[in-house]
Amino acid sequence: MRYTPAQQGVAFNSGAKQRVIRMVEMQKDPMEPPRFKINKKIPRGPPSPPAPVMHSPSRKMTVKEQQEWKIPPYISNWKNAKGYTVPLDKRLAADGRGLQTVHINENFAKLAETLYIADRKAREAVETRAQERKREKDGSKRKGET
Repeated sequence: MRYTPAQQGVAFNSGAKQRVIRMVEMQKDPMEPPRFKINKKIPRGPPSPPAPVMHSPSRKMTVKEQQEWKIPPYISNWKNAKGYTVPLDKRLAADGRGLQTVHINENFAKLAETLYIADRKAREAVETRAQERKREKDGSKRKGET
C-alpha cells in the first residue's frame, strides 16, 4: 500500500514523497478470553441409523425351553412383611441353590469315609462288649442256680 503524506518537504517524512506501508494482521493471543459469549444450544443433527441385527429367523420356544428361562421370584428368608405362607419348594427354588453345581473336595470325601469306618468299628466294639457282658451275666446266673 502506498502512502503519500499531505505535507511535502525535506523536513517532513525524511524527504520522501511516498512511503510503502505493509499491512499485516495482528496475531491472536491464545490466552485471551473469548470476546463474545454464545449460550445458544445448537440442535444436533440426526443420529446415524442403528446397525442392522443379523440373526436367523425366530422359532417358537418349546415348553421345556420356557421352563428353563423361567426365573422364580425372590423370596427373602429373613423378611416377610405381609406374612405370606411360602411353600418350601418355592422357597428353595428362589434360593438358587439348585442352580449351583456341587463339587466335593477329595480330602473331604476321604475324611467322611474315614469317620464312617471309625464309627462303624466303634459300634461293633460296643456291640461285642455288650454281648460279652450278657454272656458273663448268663454264666453267673447259671452258676448261682446250681
